[in-house]
Amino acid sequence: MASSFVDQVPVIVYLLQQLHPRTVLDVGKGFGKYGFLLHEYVGVSASKAPDPARTLIQQSDVAVDAVEVQESYLWPHIAQLYRQTFIGRIEDLYTKLAAYDVVLMSDVIEHIEKGVGLEVMQHFVEKGSAVIVSTPKDYFHQELYGSTHEQHVSHWAPRDFRFAPYLDYQNCGAGRVFLLSKEPRIVRGFGNRPLSRLRRVGRTLLSEFR
Repeated sequence: MASSFVDQVPVIVYLLQQLHPRTVLDVGKGFGKYGFLLHEYVGVSASKAPDPARTLIQQSDVAVDAVEVQESYLWPHIAQLYRQTFIGRIEDLYTKLAAYDVVLMSDVIEHIEKGVGLEVMQHFVEKGSAVIVSTPKDYFHQELYGSTHEQHVSHWAPRDFRFAPYLDYQNCGAGRVFLLSKEPRIVRGFGNRPLSRLRRVGRTLLSEFR
């Protein structure tokens, strides 16, 4: 659907802030929230006042492109957030796209057959992108808006991402967020390592009792 699990939004934004990309491909951009959040938290400098006469794209240090298969999701505000929107399915487009610092696939991969999805992710990892993937923990059937593009056709577990030279992930409510890359991209406070999980629990407890 055009939206995704709310639990994963702060985790993905945190990852984007720590990776600090200059170019991002937002695959299946939906409502466009990550385009907006990328400009707000990564691209637009807090050292100078925003100019209301210029778009976010014109004022941002991060260039964000999108891939979108649902033409009914091309609302007018999308042009204010994305430099370019490629229309079509990512599995038909990925070999023709440029290299990006980060490729974001938020609740997209479950709409792609597993074999093809692996090819798409491996392609971007091999090109040097950090690939952020979010997907449901458990498979569930989905039918929305009478669109075949909204159907779930695959389920992804941590073992399915072991093709990546570097892999880490974090549980987020009903979903998981994965970070895949060719080189180590260790992000403090993110991941499935025991120390990272312990730190997150500690921060949560401290915030409750302060």
